[in-house]
Amino acid sequence: MSGEVEKPGADESPWKRWWAALEHNKGDRASLRRCRTVLDVSMEPKFHHLLREIGSKLKKEADRDRVAAAAGVIAHVRKDIAGHSFAELMARPKGDKEVVSDARFRRLVRLETPDELLHELVRIVQMLGGDAPIRSLAEDVARWGDPVRKRWAFDYYAKARS
Repeated sequence: MSGEVEKPGADESPWKRWWAALEHNKGDRASLRRCRTVLDVSMEPKFHHLLREIGSKLKKEADRDRVAAAAGVIAHVRKDIAGHSFAELMARPKGDKEVVSDARFRRLVRLETPDELLHELVRIVQMLGGDAPIRSLAEDVARWGDPVRKRWAFDYYAKARS
């Protein structure tokens, strides 16, 4: 042992630290939860704290828009379920079906715009009772594209009953 004391949260992602900070400021969380579009999220000061935390890697507007969508979605998460795939959670059984139906899942993975993702993923987080893996969900939305879609498809159908 090196004798160094590790700082609490030192191993957490910027996403997780930002989300945890929302717990201490209910006003910021409420403002973000009222956002319906990427533009709305972009006008929230707390979102700009996240951008500074992530750093200057976001050169393109499309990157910033996906990060804004991710921030808007994770503001709705009540409990971090680290270690689980978001797609696996969508495939959890609810009665004799999955929490998120096959048809809804197929529509989700075909979405293109950050505004569409924000809207649909907020609804799905609500369907999951506010449970989601903060870091992986946020990073997936921020990197939305075919590799993420394919991974989600493999994860969802590996757990789905249908």
